[in-house]
Amino acid sequence: MGPEILPQPRLLKFVKPQREWKWEIAIYLYLAGMGAGSFIIGVFLGWFGYGLNPSKTLSLFGFSMELSRAFLLWGPLLVAIGAPFLILDLGIKRRFLYACLNPKTSWVARGFLILSTFIVLGLLVFALNLLAPDWTRRRTGLLLVLEFVSVLFAFSTALYTGVLLKSVRYVPVWNTAFLPLLFLVSALSTGSMGIILSSMSYGLLFSGPEWVHSLIQKLIGVEQGFVFLEAVVLALYLYMRYQAKDQGETSVHLLLRGNLRLLFWGGIVGIGFIFPIVLEYLYSHTPGYPAILFVTGMSLLVGGFFLRLGVLAAGVKEQLPMHKYIEIKYQLGAVKKSASPER
Repeated sequence: MGPEILPQPRLLKFVKPQREWKWEIAIYLYLAGMGAGSFIIGVFLGWFGYGLNPSKTLSLFGFSMELSRAFLLWGPLLVAIGAPFLILDLGIKRRFLYACLNPKTSWVARGFLILSTFIVLGLLVFALNLLAPDWTRRRTGLLLVLEFVSVLFAFSTALYTGVLLKSVRYVPVWNTAFLPLLFLVSALSTGSMGIILSSMSYGLLFSGPEWVHSLIQKLIGVEQGFVFLEAVVLALYLYMRYQAKDQGETSVHLLLRGNLRLLFWGGIVGIGFIFPIVLEYLYSHTPGYPAILFVTGMSLLVGGFFLRLGVLAAGVKEQLPMHKYIEIKYQLGAVKKSASPER
């Protein structure tokens, strides 16, 4: 038999995935992306007239709050909840302050400005729809401008979750334009499912009007389109990183065949893609069982978190010259050993 090259993980035994960015960053990336995506979907639904008719109101501390639009525009709240996880990872004192005061050189600082602006503008849109429904139903030019600018910053927030990782140039699997695109599509996918679940909750709590059921049916089709697009972008992302060789290839191998294969095939592919598709098919034939849709949504949302956790965990740092020398020496020794005749 000819010489056989040993499997990739053994050849790259000296290379370890990064451990600096852990679950805190994964939670931040997930909540920021999902919150931005849901806000984008919610605003677009308002532009098409969903949730603008008078519906259920709630009186609290003398304020009369319109709830139908609140169930579509909660995204900035999720981003505000996720932002502290980034601060937690950086540290509240020197590192965080230094990063935020250098927008010319730090993507953390630029992201802080993007997230802060989106949270402020998004919460303003949310509050106006909640507390001043009569004014928002008139769709004034000022409101449309505010919503348009908020949507731009929502798109920037969703893209930034990938740009932040892309800016780390010493991790090749992150340093690609496909990563911001992947996180944007995933944000729209999880965001649309979040709107589906919140609309379903609104319908169950208040015996929702007909527009709620119509909205859910339309959003299921939109969400399925985003899931398909996300699967295509994920496949292209992995293929391009694998073709990049060196540590990009190693990272993809870790996900597909290495230590992270259970997270990838079980968490990302199984829970995030296959399981929701099967359940949505069942729900289309049994729409009278909302529990199926609820389990579908939770499965897809968990898969969205696993996607970000997997990308972080597979971040193998670029090798130093000495590491590359050790790897080549190890590989040549393995080939020589496998090529020698057995005694």
